[in-house]
Amino acid sequence: MRRETIEKCVVTAILVATFAMLPAVGYRNGQTEQLLPHVAYMFCHANVWHLAGNLFVLWIMRGKLHLIPSVMIAFLLSYLPSCSIWGEVGTTLGFSGVLFAIAGVKWGVYCRYASAMGRLFGRTAIHEFMMKALPFALIGMFIPHINWCIHLYCMLAGFAYGRGSR
Repeated sequence: MRRETIEKCVVTAILVATFAMLPAVGYRNGQTEQLLPHVAYMFCHANVWHLAGNLFVLWIMRGKLHLIPSVMIAFLLSYLPSCSIWGEVGTTLGFSGVLFAIAGVKWGVYCRYASAMGRLFGRTAIHEFMMKALPFALIGMFIPHINWCIHLYCMLAGFAYGRGSR
């Protein structure tokens, strides 16, 4: 079995077990004094459809997942403030921050290799990222009860990590 498949199986088992056996724990905007909500939020989900959607996206991703840096990015950036056009951002929970970080890392790696091929091609790759990937992080701005900020933060930080890492 490939490493990516094993990682997906382990993540799926953890997310399903957490959903089935533990209460949903998330963090609220500006809540910085407690560590547990900022660690637990990415393993908890609001409902079965939320969990199923995140697992679907996890399983359609191809190639290396960059799980450790993506989890660290999602954890660290959960401390940044969030906003919403719908009023106060409620409790944030779900694996999507990690998924957006994974996507950002993958795009960063792609752009790093593309820029190594030549300056013009590298600019095209970054343009592709801005036109193809970033809209998925920004669309959440118009959907109530979605912390689009953590999606955007994680995708951009993942991109920077992927672009800069060797």
